[in-house]
Amino acid sequence: MEQEQVSADGHSPLQATHQLDGHEVSHMELSKWREMVDVGISQYMRSHPDRFHRRVRRGIPTAFRWQVWKAAVRLEDCELERKYADLSEKLNDWTQLIDIDIRRTFPELKTFDGPQQQRLKRVLNAYAGYNPRVGYCQGMNFVAGLLLLVSDSEEESFAVLVKLMDHKEFGLAGFYMDRLPLLRRYLRACDKLVADTVPELREHFIRENVQPAVYLHQWFLTLFINCFPLSMVMIIWDVIVCEGLPVILRIAVSILQVLKDSLLSMHFEEIIKFFKMMKTYDDEDGELNAFRIGQLLMKHTEHVNIPESTLEYLYREAGDDEEGGLDSDESWEADPISGTWLQSISRMFSFGYTKRRGAASGSGGGASSPSSWRSSSAPELCERSSGASASASPSSMGPTSRASAPDATHSDARGSGGEGGQGASSSAGQDEPFIPRGWELL
Repeated sequence: MEQEQVSADGHSPLQATHQLDGHEVSHMELSKWREMVDVGISQYMRSHPDRFHRRVRRGIPTAFRWQVWKAAVRLEDCELERKYADLSEKLNDWTQLIDIDIRRTFPELKTFDGPQQQRLKRVLNAYAGYNPRVGYCQGMNFVAGLLLLVSDSEEESFAVLVKLMDHKEFGLAGFYMDRLPLLRRYLRACDKLVADTVPELREHFIRENVQPAVYLHQWFLTLFINCFPLSMVMIIWDVIVCEGLPVILRIAVSILQVLKDSLLSMHFEEIIKFFKMMKTYDDEDGELNAFRIGQLLMKHTEHVNIPESTLEYLYREAGDDEEGGLDSDESWEADPISGTWLQSISRMFSFGYTKRRGAASGSGGGASSPSSWRSSSAPELCERSSGASASASPSSMGPTSRASAPDATHSDARGSGGEGGQGASSSAGQDEPFIPRGWELL
């Protein structure tokens, strides 16, 4: 594959244009990565795995990020890239749904404009055609979109997406295929890990009726991409790509451990808003900017242990006792047809999109009606685990909805004036950066 040119300061022209990271790693760290690249990333990973992972947790320099990610997923086969041209343009059963979702991807990012959205559409369409057993599911748009931002190459983004989705060592497809089998395992495993590590917080969530899926669905379906500032997401993804999918459990638990005291002081509405607003954290001029938080959070994951029994549970063959296991207590989980639960998670998924659409139209929540986001003709737009029809009403869709319709009561186009429809009023300061209490403990 053609190597991207890197300037003297370690930044490639494409990556400098995107300005993905609010802050870069230190010059000393950059020098270490240059030495690793000179040796060969794949060889260095094999020869010095512990040192490699320590450096990854501090963040991969922007100039070398894509090269490292490709090495981590073992992208050596160019055959996938050769198939891309045909697959990307060929219509399939998911093309219409993909066309709807690309407009909801990175709504706050000005560089993710119309042409970039079309590139994303082609990448997602290519994968849906390549692996119709999975096709397309909401959440995949953020994964593919991030790959495009880092690589600036449709062909390579498609090839890495295939590796992440279909390679046995990663297996992300299990998050998005019929009945979302792997996602459900991870939700159950994370709930068990939270019960073991921060039991008081889990009990507080139970009392406040904050089911794990209310925040974990968003975290896991987008692998944190649509949940935190992009500079923080990049470090999180460095670790996910280089260490493997199970590390998302350590990341989720680390977040909850760090923010525990703040969350314990909140009630249901505050908790929901807190999780939703973390993406807007902005303190780029301070010592605790999002990039630094990402570094410290990844350092914290080293202290979270995943039991061997949990890893065995995650890696077992699909279909083996899928409805249970891991000694999980599901008695308090949400009723799948609960309107309150659906409204909460729908607001989280639609937050950024309504913000951009509202800004573009100059109006409030009427910028886009929820019904226009759903297509009864799009295949499997509905709840995957219950087999409901694509034209089902939102209240009939369960917690594993493949494409949740936004909450009809969500009237605040900017998503920052409260939990729309629940009596929260706007204020003069609602557009100010949100600073979660607790990060300073890192």
